[in-house]
Amino acid sequence: MTGTDRTPHPTNPATPAPQPGTEGLVTHRGHVQEVPDRTAGTPDKDPAVDVARLRSSLPAIATDIGMGLLFFVVARFEGLRTAALVSAGTGIALMPLQWGIRRITGKRIDLFGGMALFGMGMLAVSAGFSWWVESDLAIQLKGTAIGGTVAIAYAVDAAFDGRWLGRRLTMYLAYTDLDERRLAVGMCGVGAALAGLNAAFALGTSRDIWLMYSAWGDTVASMVLAGIAVQGARRPARSEGAE
Repeated sequence: MTGTDRTPHPTNPATPAPQPGTEGLVTHRGHVQEVPDRTAGTPDKDPAVDVARLRSSLPAIATDIGMGLLFFVVARFEGLRTAALVSAGTGIALMPLQWGIRRITGKRIDLFGGMALFGMGMLAVSAGFSWWVESDLAIQLKGTAIGGTVAIAYAVDAAFDGRWLGRRLTMYLAYTDLDERRLAVGMCGVGAALAGLNAAFALGTSRDIWLMYSAWGDTVASMVLAGIAVQGARRPARSEGAE
């Protein structure tokens, strides 16, 4: 006897902890296989959510809400035609304002949700329509005409696999797993649905009820419908065993 401890070393030492930013997958031998943590850094634990894109869209959302409030206030005191012209003019004026903010602060502030050129075209159509017509009913149906135009534009884009509007829109949405063609199809449906809702309120309700819908309900409906379109455009997640 030498007094030494001849107890053999354990064949499976204590399992080491995985490195930060990874998840530990314990194998049948007791070893740890480190895999990327797909839930880190996203508030809803979705690996396809880009938080930076989500935050960058907040100025555009605030712009939409502010434009709705402006239209509502001006329409209540000055009439629909004046409100439509003021809203369209304000929207067009936001383009040089956005440019000035970027030049002064050096930050890439986006007030149009990444669709500045398309939005400017719609605002120009809105301004021309509002200036040309004087009927309140025609002003009320302007949203239906614009919604229909948006639906047609996205339908054409979808026919070409979303290579223009769909692709541009995916650059500014929080999800990184969007199919451009399906997104264009979904946004076509959003435009058509909003056109129909506006027509229903304009033709089937009073002017005051339509005004409330136009200022607030339209924004909520747009967000809900766009959310459904975006979720429908997401590519299915690959299974764990997929190559």
